[in-house]
Amino acid sequence: MRAAYFILVAVLCVGDSSSIVAKPLPRKDVLARYFRFEDPAPLSCLYSYFPPFFIQHGMELKDFIRSAAFRRIRGQFGDRKAVDAIYVRAMQMTNNNTALALLISTIACFDHRYVGLNVPILSFYFPLSNESEEEFERRLSHLPVKLYEDGPRTESGDRDKLQHFFGSAFLTVVFESRNASMRFGEFVEQGEEAIIVGGINDDRDLRSDRQGQDFGVALLENNLCFPSTFIITPLVSGKPGSAMMVNNVPLCAGVW
Repeated sequence: MRAAYFILVAVLCVGDSSSIVAKPLPRKDVLARYFRFEDPAPLSCLYSYFPPFFIQHGMELKDFIRSAAFRRIRGQFGDRKAVDAIYVRAMQMTNNNTALALLISTIACFDHRYVGLNVPILSFYFPLSNESEEEFERRLSHLPVKLYEDGPRTESGDRDKLQHFFGSAFLTVVFESRNASMRFGEFVEQGEEAIIVGGINDDRDLRSDRQGQDFGVALLENNLCFPSTFIITPLVSGKPGSAMMVNNVPLCAGVW
């Protein structure tokens, strides 16, 4: 038995040595590239913060929202469950990296192609998407709009609430606390009317922020929760779409 083992080892060694001898040695000029520094690509310093796979996943998630499959999801299951599909698809793309999934979900739900900032005398506009106009309009038309019973009965509906919801959930998960997300949301709402072109202070945005925070806190315990569980319209008295109260307390007082 031992003799057979040595014979087998010898045969393998001979085979390996013959294959090594048969291979031509690489030329020096081919190996020289391993000792040559190269200039970095333009904006490569951003890779640490926005690595290529992050950009790729963001583009793929936008493609998913533009797809016929997502349109069928909205038609068959409704807009709230369609929000679940966005988050689940983002989790699939990122191997269940919760924070990254929430971040690309936020970006994929942006409903503005540009954002304008008011400064003295001038207004500056910055792009929020690298999509073509046709791609942007198609994605925009596919975004869920029927999220709350008290939402506006317009073509755009509540689609602007998605970025508030997912963005607040992302900040809550990253900082492992709702406090940072809450302060950021309040800062945005207070400064939006003064700084953002066309911006208004909206209590319903703050409601979406808080529900996103609830979602983020839940994800810290179990990252397989569905967003639709937290996108709810509180019991209110009053006319739908108006500034309503819960037990005589303003909606955004945190009682719900």
